[in-house]
Amino acid sequence: MSNQVKLVNIQGEIVKECPFSASLITKKISKQAMFDAVVAENNAMRQGTHSTLTKAEVRGGGRKPFAQKHTGNARQGSIRNPQWVGGGIVFGPKPNRNYKNKVNKKVIHLAFKSALTLKLNDANIYLLESVKMAKPNTKMVSNFMKKLSLAKTKTLFVLANEQENLLKSIRNIDKANVKLFNQVSTKDIMNAKYVVMQLDAMENLGKVYK
Repeated sequence: MSNQVKLVNIQGEIVKECPFSASLITKKISKQAMFDAVVAENNAMRQGTHSTLTKAEVRGGGRKPFAQKHTGNARQGSIRNPQWVGGGIVFGPKPNRNYKNKVNKKVIHLAFKSALTLKLNDANIYLLESVKMAKPNTKMVSNFMKKLSLAKTKTLFVLANEQENLLKSIRNIDKANVKLFNQVSTKDIMNAKYVVMQLDAMENLGKVYK
């Protein structure tokens, strides 16, 4: 497995090939670790505000809906009973459930490295030189993506720091996602087909996952 990736500039020109950080790749790709990491992230995003009313909480139903006998119907005591439309819900969800599940730090790191290694194996990672923008320039980023045949393809940009003009430029583009190096997750990498990572972002991530 070659760890050489193309270093490009914002004009979409290939500057040279350079090695991808060894601390961000793994020899053994773990699908289970990636699955666990993504499920944990999805669960952590759940608000858990879903709620239903029990028989005791439904309004009305203080009197019998009809007489006990001589109607030909099964006896009923209240329209709040769960068999009635609009009645209480049996074993329904309540907003006191915590969906978060703990995943070990080692598993999180392995999942992240596995996702990046998959992209590296498919030659779907580019390194980007530092970019300076005086103002947002969506056209420049759009041309950059066209030059590298990334247009209309899910692409994740990983930045080293919060460059407001570059962030705004990328966010205007359909199918492009942008994250800072300390915000990017396994799910972000797996959701994208290509990853464009700033050189400084790779170095910063290398220190985190060493």
